[in-house]
Amino acid sequence: MSESRTPKVGIEGFADGTRYQSARPGYPVEAVAYLIDRLGVTSTTRVVDVAAGTGLFTRELLAFTTQVIAVQPAQGMRDEFARQLPSVEIVEGFAEKLPLSDASVDDLFVAQAFHWFDPERALAEFTRVLVPGGGLGLIWNERDESVDWVDEMSAAILWHQKKPYDMATDFSTILEIGGFDDVEKRSFKNAQLMDRFTLHQRVLTTSYIAVLDSSQQQKILEDVDRIIKSFDEPFELPYVTTTYCATSPH
Repeated sequence: MSESRTPKVGIEGFADGTRYQSARPGYPVEAVAYLIDRLGVTSTTRVVDVAAGTGLFTRELLAFTTQVIAVQPAQGMRDEFARQLPSVEIVEGFAEKLPLSDASVDDLFVAQAFHWFDPERALAEFTRVLVPGGGLGLIWNERDESVDWVDEMSAAILWHQKKPYDMATDFSTILEIGGFDDVEKRSFKNAQLMDRFTLHQRVLTTSYIAVLDSSQQQKILEDVDRIIKSFDEPFELPYVTTTYCATSPH
């Protein structure tokens, strides 16, 4: 853990790669297309997916380039990634100390993870491994708390007490302070079709819930069930997908 500020929950909370793969949402086509177009990804573009998890976003990248390497600190995630995408190289590493050579990639992506990083150290490391003027793309799926029942669910899963970051955080200034140019933020609508079982699995992939004991987890799931007790299945969990694009220093 000396290579990253990521707290223990940030590693142990993502130990179950199989559950994460089955329960986490994908990314909207429009958001992916925007990142690819804005950063100019082509079949010859060398890209790295940092904190790649089980490869949910890596899979999107493979539709545009085969020159992809993934970096992920948690063993459980790397194991599931290897099952899902056996042809893609995945290596152990932290955002703050990437196992990559200087100026070795054209574009760098982070999906659902930048909030775990030490931004000053991570952005300096991104600058090191990117070619001058290389692209940085960040993306998050965040629950749409403007929907009443989703806001109630956030309270039920104790998000406001234990959250690893504020979903309303604007990372634009952080990227600019880190030396990145042409920072642009956009948001897109997204939704995940699910039943009660899938929602339970989704809740249990939340980092701080994953490390609780079974009785504490069960209490949270019961509170969630009270919110959705009248729902017909399947139902949609709405998200707002937020993206950032930026350019590394020349």
